[in-house]
Amino acid sequence: MIPVDRHYRDLTVALIADLYTERSFLPLWNRSEGFYRDITDGLVRHALPETWALDPVVLLPQAAGTAVPAGDLAQTVAFFDAALLLRAGAMPTGSIWPDWNEGDRPGSGDASLDDLKKSSLLSLSLEPMDFTRALDTFAPRNWIYRELLKAYPASREAILQYSGLPNIPDPATAGVGRPGEVYPYAGAIAAHLVDKGYLQMAPALAASLTTMTQELTIALSAFQRDYGLEPDGVFGPGSWSYLNTNAADRYRSIVINLQRARLLPDKFGDRYLIVNIPTAELYAFDANDFLAFSMPIVHGSAAEETRRTRIFRDIMQEVVFGPYWNVPKGIAAKELIPMAQADWNFFPSNNYEIVDALTPDNGQTFPLSPETAALVADGRFLLRQRPGEGNALGRVKFLFPNKHDIYLHDTPSQAAFESSRRDRSHGCIRVSRPAELGAWVLGPQGWDAVRLAEALATEKQLHFAVTPKINVYITYLTTFPRPSPGGKILLAPARDVYGLDPIDARTLAAVIPWKE
Repeated sequence: MIPVDRHYRDLTVALIADLYTERSFLPLWNRSEGFYRDITDGLVRHALPETWALDPVVLLPQAAGTAVPAGDLAQTVAFFDAALLLRAGAMPTGSIWPDWNEGDRPGSGDASLDDLKKSSLLSLSLEPMDFTRALDTFAPRNWIYRELLKAYPASREAILQYSGLPNIPDPATAGVGRPGEVYPYAGAIAAHLVDKGYLQMAPALAASLTTMTQELTIALSAFQRDYGLEPDGVFGPGSWSYLNTNAADRYRSIVINLQRARLLPDKFGDRYLIVNIPTAELYAFDANDFLAFSMPIVHGSAAEETRRTRIFRDIMQEVVFGPYWNVPKGIAAKELIPMAQADWNFFPSNNYEIVDALTPDNGQTFPLSPETAALVADGRFLLRQRPGEGNALGRVKFLFPNKHDIYLHDTPSQAAFESSRRDRSHGCIRVSRPAELGAWVLGPQGWDAVRLAEALATEKQLHFAVTPKINVYITYLTTFPRPSPGGKILLAPARDVYGLDPIDARTLAAVIPWKE
């Protein structure tokens, strides 16, 4: 009775079998009128197509001849197929975020049979039976999904009424708009700010602007402040990436990111970090999803697949001050060895050493020579950079051991944090304010500012366990409910830096409206 292409099919079967067995095969439902309509309405309310709903009338012939009344079984299959679609999504997790369910899986287990049975008992206990609320008990409960879902009805309505907003060219190529200056795209900027409620001006007047007027600059500054940008009133690439969206863009993005948010756990943990790649920011949360702070990050480069930061979740276990940088073999062979061969003083002047093992105390070091350089290039010898000034990892790194060898770390290169596009690393995540992050991570263990400053100044590698451990989620949400310390949450459109939106849209073609 359940379509074979439902990736959650076996779980649905087990859930239905358990529910009927525990009730001695008594019927679950006491009404049939409007049942199918309520299911289709529930799917549409959660950005899923009504055509995916199973019709109990169509299922009825297949339900005959069981220990359960055929009509009741048909309704049960239709209801729980829709319920699992809400909870588990249209496609398996691995088809969207391949690494999400590998290794450590912090967060609550929301798709287990026991958890689904709890939701089932809650939904079936509603008196009088309310199918809207019953289906909603199965929907994801994490705050990211809830915030996206709040915005969904308005975005759907807007696309039906959408008459078009002017496109704004990228200032990286078209030039930057500065306060008080003539700017050919001032009218387009004004139209978008009017649409988003930041500029109170008649649309026709806004579209006619040719100068970055004071009123327009004030509105742009308010927009920048809300979205974590420098509120300078200058229209550059950063502001462009957040502002240059229209109703169709917003609708498609909210729908695709609702599907991604289904992959997130309902409860992220007592204290947790979210690193969202498209917004290039890190967000630290205390208990009850309270935002402690956020900061810019630099993540893996989009230019090469192997340098992209992976989308996964893990558990922070250790902080290392004065870290060695154990240079990955590919970076050593392709980038650093050629530099050393061009300048034999490059390694000693930058604190690199050649070793036969990556252990600070036991690895034997070897002088740089054509022979040892060749051995490093072949991967038989290894390269590391000693702690101290100029170390590529800066003064501290935050470890959540994973197969990708990705972690958070300081960096001596601060300029990249000011860029609107921050995909500059080989895959690891550079944090702009490591001292603030260190104080938050280690504060519950009694660390004060003095102890933290001493640790950050060390020239010797020091390891400290994180207790209690902190959940880390590296996500890819191109519309992100961006929180601020004041409690305000704004949906931030973000750069699809890895070009995953059209890829995921094709994967989810049956449920996501998309136009290439």
